[in-house]
Amino acid sequence: MVDYATLKFVDSDDPVRIVNKVIDDWQQSNRHKIVNYVYYSNFILMGKDAQFYHSMQLSDYIFIDGIGMQLYFKITKGKWVNNLNGTDLNPTFIKALDNRQIPITLYGTTKENIQEAGRKIMNYAKNKSIHYLCDGYSELDWTNLQDNSVLFVGMGSPLQENWVASNLKEIEKRKLLVITVGGFFDFASGFYVRAPKLVRQLKLEWAWRTLLHPKRHLKKRLNDLTIFFRPVIDKLLKRTRNLTIVEL
Repeated sequence: MVDYATLKFVDSDDPVRIVNKVIDDWQQSNRHKIVNYVYYSNFILMGKDAQFYHSMQLSDYIFIDGIGMQLYFKITKGKWVNNLNGTDLNPTFIKALDNRQIPITLYGTTKENIQEAGRKIMNYAKNKSIHYLCDGYSELDWTNLQDNSVLFVGMGSPLQENWVASNLKEIEKRKLLVITVGGFFDFASGFYVRAPKLVRQLKLEWAWRTLLHPKRHLKKRLNDLTIFFRPVIDKLLKRTRNLTIVEL
């Protein structure tokens, strides 16, 4: 059985505060830090995939992404957590890092999309802190990464988390802050279109994404169906009694 007590889930009602808190903690620690997101589908996958679960155990912070996880925590822990989804939070990270002039590397997606994502991110990264871009189909050239810089990895779960785990020695040596971002680069590039604001307010962005990209999201939606019974079972069996939510 998965021991969720070894995972540090983070809750916050202030995205700007939590972003600056993570950056401050990383810089003051003088060591590497790893930030991952968890949405309901990959939360379920952790219980089935030992390698993925091991990779997630390396997280210093796990942000709660999406209404599925909000419902899960409400049912199992009696707490309605905040939605810290990466599509909204990653630009906040980039702006904060850019304000501090910390070098940033973007790694993932296709050559076309990573270049376009970098170009559009530069529109709000006024200090031009994007130091290195590399598509996810090429090997990352570690010599292009500065020590004490930030690496955004966007390959989708569990590939990106497992990639981080397999490259931990390089990450530790360079004292990097690593943030896994899923499909963020594809949204940043404009390849994927964000749901209209009203759809997001109605908590239906998952339906919008599935409608536009059914092949990419259908398997996730099948896992999401377990939200109707999985949290109740986990609560009855006390599987989440040691699950930790840290407020920042």
